Parts: sequence; C-alpha cells; structure tokens
Amino acid sequence: MSRHQSLFAALLVAWSATAAGEAREGSFRERFEIVETTFETNFEQLSNRDLDETTDDGLSVLRSELTVETGYRAGESVRAWTELELERRVIVSRGQDRSPESNQTELNLKQLYLDFELENATEGLSARIGRQEFQDRREWLYDEDLDGMRVFYRRDRLSLELSASRERLFRENLLEAEESEDRINNYVLYSAYRPTADHRLSAYALGRDNISDDRDNPIFYGLRAGGWVTTALDYWLELAHVRGRDGSNRLRGFGFDVGGTYRFDHSWQPSLTFGYAFGSGDSNPDDNVDRSFRQTGLQDNSYQFNGVEDFRYYGETLDPELSNLSILTAGFGIRPSRRSSVDLVFHRYRQDVSASGRIEGSRIRASTNGDRRDVGQAVDLILAYHDIPKLRLRAKLGYFIPGKAFDDAADNAYSVELGFEYDF
Repeated sequence: MSRHQSLFAALLVAWSATAAGEAREGSFRERFEIVETTFETNFEQLSNRDLDETTDDGLSVLRSELTVETGYRAGESVRAWTELELERRVIVSRGQDRSPESNQTELNLKQLYLDFELENATEGLSARIGRQEFQDRREWLYDEDLDGMRVFYRRDRLSLELSASRERLFRENLLEAEESEDRINNYVLYSAYRPTADHRLSAYALGRDNISDDRDNPIFYGLRAGGWVTTALDYWLELAHVRGRDGSNRLRGFGFDVGGTYRFDHSWQPSLTFGYAFGSGDSNPDDNVDRSFRQTGLQDNSYQFNGVEDFRYYGETLDPELSNLSILTAGFGIRPSRRSSVDLVFHRYRQDVSASGRIEGSRIRASTNGDRRDVGQAVDLILAYHDIPKLRLRAKLGYFIPGKAFDDAADNAYSVELGFEYDF
C-alpha cells in the first residue's frame, strides 16, 4: 500500500470511529436503509468503426448490471453511503479484425464515503471523504467515481467546493487483483452563485497532476451559466481555457459550448434545440505551444434536451471529445406523455485546423487525412418510455456520415443501444 493509500485508509478509519461514537441512540436497523436497488440491461452495437465496409470490425455487447445503494445515519452529523455494482459483460459478436474480446464479470465498488456536517464549526460547511461521484449537470467537466476528499460551503445563493482526488486510488473491481497504473491527482476549486432563482453562474479551476509523468499537468479554468430565459426557453453556456504543460509543449487552448431549448405550448410539448460547440486546434505544431483545446478526461458529455433520457449530445456514433472541432447541433423533440420522449438530433462536425489522425475521444477509429476540415454529419434518434412504474425503456440509434476529412472511400457507420432499467 502506497503512502497516499495509507493516509486515505487512516482517514476513513478515523471518520468511521467518529461515526460509531455518534451512534448512541437508535438501532442499526433504524439507521440503515437500502436506498435503491436497480437492475439494468443494455445491448450495444457499434458497426464499421474503421469506415471501411470491406472489413468486419463491428462489436456487439450485452451488458447487465445489478446496483445496490445503501445509507447509514450514524448521528446528527455523520452519514455513510455505499454503492456496489455487479456487472456481467457478454460479447454477442465481434469483427475478425478487432483485438480479442472476452466475457467479463466484475464486482465494482462504485462509491464508499462518509458525509460529515460541520455546522458546529461554520454554518453551511460540510465534508465528504472516500470514493464518491464527481458529476456536473451536463457531464461536460466530469462524470467519474474518484477517491478523495471534498469540502462544501453553502450559504444563501452561494456555494463553494474544494477537493483533492485520484481515480481508483484503490481498485474498483473487487474481483481483480491488479490496481490501476494511472496516477493522476485532481484538484478542483468550484464556485456557484444564483443571482435569481432562474439563473446559475459558476466558475472553476481544475488541475490534473500526472505524478507518473510530471510533464503532463493541464489546468482548466472555466465559466459556465445556465437557467431559464422564459418558462419556455432554457439555455446553457460553457467557456473554458486550458493551460499547463503536455510534455515539452505549453498548453494554451480554449473552448466553448452554447445552446438552448425552446418548448412550444402543445399537449406533446414539441421542442427545438440549437447548440454550437467549439474546441480550438493547433495551427503551428512546431512552436512548443499546443493551442488545441482538450476536455478534462473525466467528462462523459451526456445529458438530455427536453426528453426523459440522457444521450451523447455530441453524437451517439462519433461521440468525440471537444478538441480541434466545431459541432453544430439541431434537435427536435416531443413528449407523447409526461414520462416518455422522442428526440431527433442532427450534428455537423468540422475541424478547426485540418489535421491527420484519429478524432480525439471518438468511437470511430478511422484517421482523418489532414487535407480537408469537413469531418461529416450525423443523425441520432433517442426513444424513451418511463411510464411503467419502476421501469425505464430506451432505444438510441446513431448514424454517422463521414466528410471530406476522411478518404473518399470512407463508408458510413452506425450504432445501436437498446436497454431497460428496473428499480426494486
């Protein structure tokens, strides 16, 4: 066990002792609860990743998960939380030119933390220690389970957060002996303010320190806003700048994502969504300054417009990271019932600077040619039905049409996801 792991374990033990000391009244059964038990099954298929129909590189996977979340109230100021996930991954079919894939069974410790209210010290102050979910609303910044410590301060319209963490400081899969080789520390300072009930403004700084490679330490600075202009129109805005170093290069990239959704006054609540996202590219790769924007590496880029189901809002099939790329998005949606939705979404992709290589973070593994900037376009269809009590059904279909940034012979690619969730 490393020094950091030993310190982390010691802190957990100390907090557990504090929790036990506060549990003077009430039985264990009264203080313990199974918060949620969920069974989820997804069938996912991604076809023609290399954009060449003469080769078979498709992959179809059936994934089932049983998740149990529990809570324990140790006292007025201490609460424990756990989330365990049993996952079974079965390869239904795979292309001949793919690396070998195998069926897998995992028992994942997704969350294990203690919440501690510090009201006696300062009103509105609290802390959390352990493995916990870091997630922002649009998952543009992060959506990851990280081991660490966070301190929160909430007072009136202002909230502040300070955290230090690392991904998989302890292994996640309890059935696997090997631990993660990644050694990246994350430091976050996040503030949010609500000038009115309908608007939220935020600012943050996020540093990632790769201690296994001390020349890789990006720092992200950002401003964000979101809320409602009217009862029918909401909006989002992301502005970010990345500095620091990547090897011998200084980082100086910037990116933004802006858009909104308008809802018409109709029984099916039809809606229109328009968005534009941009991540800068590097026009001079030889000057030791990398002006390409990149996201944090902890992001998931998943949310919903006016529907009831999250989806990859940069495209179900391509699903790129916002780097050297502009993405124009237009969507139309309806709500046939209060808990069902249909979304049809169009994307147009274009490189900021023509460059050869794979699109960062993309599910498509074909490389661009570096001659043209037109990456292509895509259409997604997202269907969701949540009207049956405790049951959520979904289907996500994606189709990607490559542009001139790929070779002329590039073929189309598509993705399919079918699934359901059931809450016990």
